[in-house]
Amino acid sequence: MRSQMRHTALLAGAAVVGLAVIAFAQGQPTPAVQPQPHGVFGAVLDYMRRQPFILLFLVVAVGYALGELKVKGVGMGSTAATLLLALIVSFWAFDAYKIEYALPEFTSTVFFNLFIFAIGMKVGPQFLGGIHREGKHLILLSLLVPLLSSALVYASRYFTHLAPGLLAGILSGANTATPGFGAAQAALASGSAALTGDAARQAPGNLTTSYAFLYCISMVLFTVMMSVMPKMFGRDAVADGKKMEKELAGEDSAPLPGTADSFIRGYMPLDLRVFRVENPALEGRTVADLDHAHPRVAIERVYHDGRVYNPPPDLVLSRGDEVAMLGPVSLLLAGGPHIGPEVDDSKLRNVKFDTVEFIVHDKQVVGKTLGELALRMGHGIYLNALFRAGDQLPVSREQVVNKGDVMRITGSPKRVADLRKVLGPPVKPSLSTDIITLGLGLAAGALLGAITVPLFGIKFSLGSAVGLLIVSIGLSILRTHNPALGGPFPESARQLLEDVGLNVFIAILGLNSGAGVAHAIEGGLLGPTLIIGSIAAFIPPIIGWMVGQYIFKMNSAVLMGAIAGARCNSAGMRAAQEASKSIVPAIGYPVTFAISNLLLTLICYLFALMG
Repeated sequence: MRSQMRHTALLAGAAVVGLAVIAFAQGQPTPAVQPQPHGVFGAVLDYMRRQPFILLFLVVAVGYALGELKVKGVGMGSTAATLLLALIVSFWAFDAYKIEYALPEFTSTVFFNLFIFAIGMKVGPQFLGGIHREGKHLILLSLLVPLLSSALVYASRYFTHLAPGLLAGILSGANTATPGFGAAQAALASGSAALTGDAARQAPGNLTTSYAFLYCISMVLFTVMMSVMPKMFGRDAVADGKKMEKELAGEDSAPLPGTADSFIRGYMPLDLRVFRVENPALEGRTVADLDHAHPRVAIERVYHDGRVYNPPPDLVLSRGDEVAMLGPVSLLLAGGPHIGPEVDDSKLRNVKFDTVEFIVHDKQVVGKTLGELALRMGHGIYLNALFRAGDQLPVSREQVVNKGDVMRITGSPKRVADLRKVLGPPVKPSLSTDIITLGLGLAAGALLGAITVPLFGIKFSLGSAVGLLIVSIGLSILRTHNPALGGPFPESARQLLEDVGLNVFIAILGLNSGAGVAHAIEGGLLGPTLIIGSIAAFIPPIIGWMVGQYIFKMNSAVLMGAIAGARCNSAGMRAAQEASKSIVPAIGYPVTFAISNLLLTLICYLFALMG
């Protein structure tokens, strides 16, 4: 435990290197004349200002590389490293050379929305099971963390004087709650705040500066904290993540249709063996005769007269031919000697197998049992799994097939082509991505998040993040019922959207924040803002974790996502996924994120009205 605490201290020390630079600069006089970029570093940083694309992806690349570094097995992760690097570069450029980076916020929004959508497309099938198990606990955590944070910020008024606008700025920045910041801005702009004269003029600037400063600092440190939190409390997030995945999926369950692992074949109780025809009784017999003699074994290929055949039923066999047979090992071992000796080095072994999914619609199949279908079309194929409405069904000869059921089947391309004539076109693994579904899903999620509901004079909305999560989770659940819905969405493409989306978003955030951090220093806001903000940012999540672990007995991987959501921190959720090596943290994230966001929006609005 002490060793883990030392590791945590080392990581926290690395994460606040930027803060040390800021603290040193706080006492430096502001130059009367803005200096022009000079020297090698000044020229490079100014060039990057004129080439923001190069700057952005250099920061992303180096941040990823730094995130891979570990101190005694513990690392910051790519998310925290990228944000910390971007913040240091941005502050350095502004403080030393008055170079201010201003990458387009729209670009940041696009990449963040891609990240959120990709998360929902992965977590959907597990989300309902997770909510069923932990729903009450998630709601309580989503209330506990933001309310405790708000109480701590409000209580600071009795110990220190806070300039106008800081109350709401500290709360929204410490919790990385952008909607709360927006609500506070609206409250100040409305003129309803209890402020007059200079205080009214100073409040918007104080609000913006404290929010921007704490947002970045809180994002970096909370991301690091999420990476080490389970170890601090003696939990193994990797083991807990795997345990939860097994509990939600079932020990022997196959991956659901439309999910990342749906086309991974796994164990198949069939084998391919090659036999040379030496039995005189087979001379002049056809492939159809051999099929009839071995009803549960399929003849996949034949080597005849120097050629390899995908054999037609009427192909006549001769002594010396080689026959590739697919079937259960016991039947191959029993039937093979009646054909001839087994051949080890035959060219016929190079038979490829495809795993595909068929959605049952044909009247010839609907209402039939699997036993009946096996006699008609089961030759040479293996039924991996059968699904109905997103649930796996037991495979037995008496199981009746209904319309809309999904059959996952493995067989040679020839066998799959034969099935296509009856079952229709299969759903196959694909490297392409359906851009239509992606575009419509992003638009629908943003539209849902933009819908506003007036309440107590405040216009509440879910926000694009929650809207996109709802749409993408819903779409991924529907795809488990019908894997053809929405076209192909391969896991490799989804993972790319998730990784690049978040890291580009936080890189832009860090690069755009250097000037705000510098202004916080010049305005003398660093001390009270940092102290109060740190208390409000990190004490409530720690208490929330203790409640979740010791009182609610929650799975640590789910708890990581719940705490990240209660802190409205998407980067922390990504760090939790990295630490647990699992998608499970995303199960606890959406509910707490939505409730906490709405709650903080209301409280920040009230804090701004209070001045």
